[in-house]
Amino acid sequence: MGSVCSTPKVMTSVVDGDENVVGAAESGKTTLLSQIRMLHKQPFSNSELIHRRAFIYANILNSMKIIINYAEANNLKFSAENQKKAKEVLYTIEECIGPFNEEEFQILNKLWKDPVIQEAYKRRGEYNLNDSTRYFFDNLERINKSDFQPTSTDLIRAYCPTIGIQNIVFTAKNRSFQLFDIGGQKVDRRKWATMYDGLDAIFFCLAISEYDQKFEDDERESRLMDSLNLLEQICEEPKFESTPIFVFMNEADVLKEKLGKFPLKDYLPDYEGKNEKEAMDFLLRKVEEKCKYHDENLISIQYTCLIDNDEMEKILDNVFKQLLKMMRLRDE
Repeated sequence: MGSVCSTPKVMTSVVDGDENVVGAAESGKTTLLSQIRMLHKQPFSNSELIHRRAFIYANILNSMKIIINYAEANNLKFSAENQKKAKEVLYTIEECIGPFNEEEFQILNKLWKDPVIQEAYKRRGEYNLNDSTRYFFDNLERINKSDFQPTSTDLIRAYCPTIGIQNIVFTAKNRSFQLFDIGGQKVDRRKWATMYDGLDAIFFCLAISEYDQKFEDDERESRLMDSLNLLEQICEEPKFESTPIFVFMNEADVLKEKLGKFPLKDYLPDYEGKNEKEAMDFLLRKVEEKCKYHDENLISIQYTCLIDNDEMEKILDNVFKQLLKMMRLRDE
């Protein structure tokens, strides 16, 4: 499929879980986009920085609320003093676009150091928690300063849900690309049809660590299976028959952390492996199975930890080399 314009169009997707025809929410799509922007020197505008900065504060507060709710649901008991602080986080502190006031900062900072919070954090594999929670709390004092400006690492680690369709134009390997970032929430997927035509590649993210997690509004299948089914739909879509598809098996680091507490076989009964490597290979075969009807020469699959800047620089450099090679072969 050739491009309808001289600038190749690349569509990314998210499936974490956490994106027109390619993925689910919270899978890492927006993080991938941020890595591409930084690698190819596409700075964030002032309005984007203000937006991202606000989401960092929201990430911090929401993460603490999630941990407290887990602790209370599992009978982890706070001291009387910190129980009061926990209630303030849940019912008094409101989301803000700037630093927390001094009282709020002290509450959040002290709670993070509380043994109950740390115990609940250790059990994060049992519930859905932002992967950057520790990073942001360890940097809370710096982040809460009035003159705080997010670093590149802050921006990569911030969770900012994609709403609607966003796009950037950047240069890689002496070629210009237009990249579309499309919301992965189920309600957003109806918009994907508008992006079917003229695509030169699809970047599809899925969070392989979500094998045990389900959607709050739909517990019929895991987030991982939802992502795999979306990938299968994309690979079988006739309009993408000649489109290169790059699959990013994200959160490999989180997967390794969870396997000991949440055996893969408990959620995927056909798994017979006994260690991390066998688990990774098993999930790779699951992905390959969903891609079996797409030209194998137009499929590229890689494990990733999207918040690892050094790793992603190497992976993305190789991805764009592969993409240009695939486009040349396809157009011959």
